[in-house]
Amino acid sequence: MNDRSPQDERNDAEWENRANWRLGLFYSSQRDTRAWVPKRSTLGRRRLGVTPNFARPEARAYLKVVIAGFVLLFVVLWMLERMGVIR
Repeated sequence: MNDRSPQDERNDAEWENRANWRLGLFYSSQRDTRAWVPKRSTLGRRRLGVTPNFARPEARAYLKVVIAGFVLLFVVLWMLERMGVIR
């Protein structure tokens, strides 16, 4: 009995397509419905972790939040340094 849906099979086919991987690290496929996909294995090792599907709006929102967090951190650190709280 096959528990896999046709969409699961399409998602896996998209994941296997090398054209959907940029620099071998960044995954982007409109046809893949998953916001998070397994990382590619290197040297035959098991896939550990996930990577965002940058074609999905949820993944782009995640990236914006992470970048905004880093910008906010640097602004706060800069302000604290300017006020003399940290050196």
